[in-house]
Amino acid sequence: RERLSETGWLAYLAGRNPDYPAEALRGEFARIRDRVRVMRADETTPDTRLADDPMKFNPASVAVLLQLMVGGLHPGHKGSPLHCRIRYFDRVNRRAGLPEGVASLVEKMSDEQTVVTLVNTDQVNARELVLQTGGYGEHQCSRVTIDGKSTSIDGSHFTVRVAPGAGAKLVIEHDRYVNRPTMRFPWDRQ
Repeated sequence: RERLSETGWLAYLAGRNPDYPAEALRGEFARIRDRVRVMRADETTPDTRLADDPMKFNPASVAVLLQLMVGGLHPGHKGSPLHCRIRYFDRVNRRAGLPEGVASLVEKMSDEQTVVTLVNTDQVNARELVLQTGGYGEHQCSRVTIDGKSTSIDGSHFTVRVAPGAGAKLVIEHDRYVNRPTMRFPWDRQ
């Protein structure tokens, strides 16, 4: 980080820009609205539209979500690997991503620690999710602390149950880039 120019996200992770999440999301929503406006105003036809830049009007916007939800960098549009601190899996529906009604916010990252807040917006049902350290399980989690209670992990992933309408801040201690990366879902590994 010492060699990088300061950005809003890096300042946020360092505790110097607490409004970054809300400001960044507002900016992304404005970008989405603008792209949709331009897309709707496009007068080209399929026969006259250039086919080599289909992303020009694409309203999808995930860069800020990657920063805020998984502590990651946008892989770009050319298929680069996803570099991130956390990846979520819906344990019940056996799919990648957060379970319905669960929100996450990566609040801090250091060489050995990632701090994330999870919230279950469902007021009736608990949610279970798997947190994997790294986009491909390449990081090794040693300990997770929730509300002052620490639990040893010694693995690339762990399961969290979030009670109805509840939330918690998780302090995840890890060693980065020590595991062999894998695309397999956590429940498919030995």
